[in-house]
Amino acid sequence: MVTTVVQPEDMTILIVEDDEDTAEVVCSLLQTAGYRATAVPRGELAINEISATSPDLVLLDINLPDMSGIEVLRSVRTYSFLPMIVLSGYGKDRDRVMALEAGADDYLAKPFSPEELIARVKALLRRVEWTPKPETFLRVRQLELDVSRRQASIRGERLTLTPIEYGILVMLMRSAGQVVNHDDLLKAVWGDQYKGDYSVLRVNVSRLRQKVEDNPRRPTYIVTAPGQGYWMPTNR
Repeated sequence: MVTTVVQPEDMTILIVEDDEDTAEVVCSLLQTAGYRATAVPRGELAINEISATSPDLVLLDINLPDMSGIEVLRSVRTYSFLPMIVLSGYGKDRDRVMALEAGADDYLAKPFSPEELIARVKALLRRVEWTPKPETFLRVRQLELDVSRRQASIRGERLTLTPIEYGILVMLMRSAGQVVNHDDLLKAVWGDQYKGDYSVLRVNVSRLRQKVEDNPRRPTYIVTAPGQGYWMPTNR
């Protein structure tokens, strides 16, 4: 069964949730916040819906009857970097890290408050729209970022980035040559509610290094400043 709630707004959110009551509650919350919302109960339906309609954001339950949410996430990430928040009833750090490593932009443990869900959705959608001023073009050695087009490349090869990865890259490139504090990065990219949540930052930096570095184990673009944060050397 597919449940649809429509509002005259631009943003469409897909909820992938097999519990019908939970899906209806989340749809109602999103409707009240002014979004259009569509819910599907299975992973295969979610993959088809994402391919066919390209929603603005996906709320993805980790426990689905036909396949795991992680499998859905990995499948979608082979062709799309749309914003995705994983929902889980376990709340285990292992599941959280697994979801982030698979390409999730955020992770929310059940039960969650309506206020927190909407705050996370709004924060992630803001990351998609966010463009720093006044720069229109940033360059650090062979790494280039066209801010007006939201396109990054290294050695002429275009990078495909999630909204979170893009936000981290912009912050580090704008501050090239200087250490960016852990909490400053978290606040700029995720929002105030993530202060002190270094694991989500660490996982996303690791993912970004896989795309930017020749050898992610010996990074030269995104370098760790132990106990402080990360920095991007201008000369190497």
